[in-house]
Amino acid sequence: MTESNLPSIAPPPVASPRRGAIDSTARVLGAGAIVLGLVTAWLAWEVRSNTHAVEASAGNRIAELGQESAQSKAALSQLQASLRDTHARISELEGQVAETQEQRVALEEMYRDLARSADDRVLSEVEQMLVLASQQLQLAGNVRGALAALQAADTRLAHAEKLAATPLRRAIAADIERLKAVPQPDTVGIAVKLDGLMNQVDALPLIISETPPQRTVTRWREPPGSAIGRAARDFWDEMKGLVRIRDMEMPDIALLAPEQAYFLRENLKLRLLSARVALLARDEGSFREDLRASQVWMSKYYDTKAKPAALALGTLKQLAESPVNISVPDINASLAAVRTARAARERK
Repeated sequence: MTESNLPSIAPPPVASPRRGAIDSTARVLGAGAIVLGLVTAWLAWEVRSNTHAVEASAGNRIAELGQESAQSKAALSQLQASLRDTHARISELEGQVAETQEQRVALEEMYRDLARSADDRVLSEVEQMLVLASQQLQLAGNVRGALAALQAADTRLAHAEKLAATPLRRAIAADIERLKAVPQPDTVGIAVKLDGLMNQVDALPLIISETPPQRTVTRWREPPGSAIGRAARDFWDEMKGLVRIRDMEMPDIALLAPEQAYFLRENLKLRLLSARVALLARDEGSFREDLRASQVWMSKYYDTKAKPAALALGTLKQLAESPVNISVPDINASLAAVRTARAARERK
């Protein structure tokens, strides 16, 4: 056979270089995608594992924080209770400190009193006596009480031989002489007499008797049948009881109804009581006015010829002439002298 008669064999197809490059790139990309997917999956699993771990750790930490918070609250409560106890103890200690301070001050005052000399105590007592005497003079006008206080102060100074109090005793002696020269009204005696007059008012006789006239009716036994005559006599007896005739020596006597005598006596008692109050208040004008009104009532309504009424009227006139308000001197010289003596000793 000739070469021209042999069948022709086609050569195998030859791949193009471009297509091969594309296939290798696809294989690389696929491998990279697989690797990327594996890495992503591994990262996701790692993140999830870390998240679970963080959550577990956070939960444990929160639980621990809750326990710590509870413990802190308990500790805070204990601290508050302890603080309250401490405050209570501090308050108690402060009270004890204040009490101790007061006791210390009292002890210091006691020590000062004990350390004070006998002469200082004498001057303090004399000053108190003089202050009391001054109060008696200024408030009550009690000259006798003030005089007694001055004499007691002078006696107390006389017993203190070591105390040089000659100027003070000289001032006290001058005040004593001034008080002795003051006229002293007998206030107590006048008050007693006024009380006696008030007690006698109910027993003093009035000019007009306060006892109403008694009707004396004499019933005569008439024989039966004389009713007209008996009625006439009864009428006459009643008429005689309505009229009372008296022989009066004084034509201008003040007449009083029997029931008015009670008010007269009570008003006279009130006048005497008002005079007693004015006496204690040293109100000489009111005192004399009340006694003058009492004398007028006594002379007008009471039987002054009777001995009790005459004595009462004489007592009223005597009391009306008694002095009530007097000029009371002061003892400022003695007070100034004792205070000067005390100041001089304190400077020493």
